Amino acid sequence: MFGFGGPANGIPMGGSPRRFEEQYHCYSVAYADKPHLEGGDKIILPPSALDTLSRLLVEYPMLFNLSSESGNSTHSGVLEFSAPEGSCYIPYWVMQNLLIPEGGLLTVKNVSLPKASLIKLKPQHVDWLEISNPRAVLEHALRNFSCVTKGDTICIPYNDRNYHLELKDVQPQDAACIIETDCNVDFEAPVGYVEPDYKKMAEDKQREQYANMPKQSRFGGASPHLSASSPAQSRDGSVNGSVPPLDLGGAEVQKGPRIVNGQIIKGDDDKDKGPDEALLADRVGATGVQPNAAVPTKAPTNTYWAVAGGGSRLDGKAPSPLKDTEGNVQDPRELRLAAAAAREAANKSDSVQQASQVKRKSLIGNKYSKRKIGGATAFNGGGNTMK
Repeated sequence: MFGFGGPANGIPMGGSPRRFEEQYHCYSVAYADKPHLEGGDKIILPPSALDTLSRLLVEYPMLFNLSSESGNSTHSGVLEFSAPEGSCYIPYWVMQNLLIPEGGLLTVKNVSLPKASLIKLKPQHVDWLEISNPRAVLEHALRNFSCVTKGDTICIPYNDRNYHLELKDVQPQDAACIIETDCNVDFEAPVGYVEPDYKKMAEDKQREQYANMPKQSRFGGASPHLSASSPAQSRDGSVNGSVPPLDLGGAEVQKGPRIVNGQIIKGDDDKDKGPDEALLADRVGATGVQPNAAVPTKAPTNTYWAVAGGGSRLDGKAPSPLKDTEGNVQDPRELRLAAAAAREAANKSDSVQQASQVKRKSLIGNKYSKRKIGGATAFNGGGNTMK
């Protein structure tokens, strides 16, 4: 809701009101060298009209009904009484609503209009939506208006442009005064406005988001950048990001580290290879490159899983049947027995070897030094063996 300033209403004391009605030759305000009046609905009447109105008991503010010979009519206020006798000046957009040419006859008579309570406008172009605050622009522009009439198309200049708005509805009647009143303003969709397809916009936005993502190869990871002279083919054989069909019978395509049949296969590139196995230490603490305990050098076989935990799964689900590399189903109990027998045989061989070891003494100075030959040292080499 918003209000518009102007003179206060009032009726001269004494007597009874009379009607003012005259005919004038109509011209646009540009003839009076006052083009700024195009931003409102005020007209300019001759001095004789002021002399007649001053002797009548008219209601203020002075409002007039304007009608042309074509039968069209509208309403307006008056700005001043300085037009030549027999003529009047009105905004050009009002002349367009009345379908009256320059110099045409215009009938002017005073009227009394109620206060407006509702105005519904329909912009005549979608450019109206580009205004950041259309309500503020409309409120400021309507301060130059005295009244509104249903069916008229008013002109509002803003930022060196003229915006036309059709009055679709005026309450409480088809013509109402907007001076010193609070009224609700509503807008209809502009002419030519199409409601956006929000579902399609969301799909396009999601498609654009995925289109900007880096191309993914079949085995994970982004595809490498290629030179401009070669086709857009990735390292796994895809062209322009499309994944080619799997060739199950052909040569192996993947080049990076991978797991095949439970075994870790290092990549073919030098950067993917680990240290030379000849340089690896045979145990923790021994001389050589220490292996990474977090990554086992060799994956455990199916016998390990059969012995550990009885072959049951941690999540409580039924374990899958154990199969060897050839696909034959194996019995976990037989695997456990075989593993126990292997451990027992290994323990017997270790005890025999320890029993066969001979302790030797070496004379260093005037003392004997005992040196065990068992490998309890952090260094390997001939210096650890007594000859």
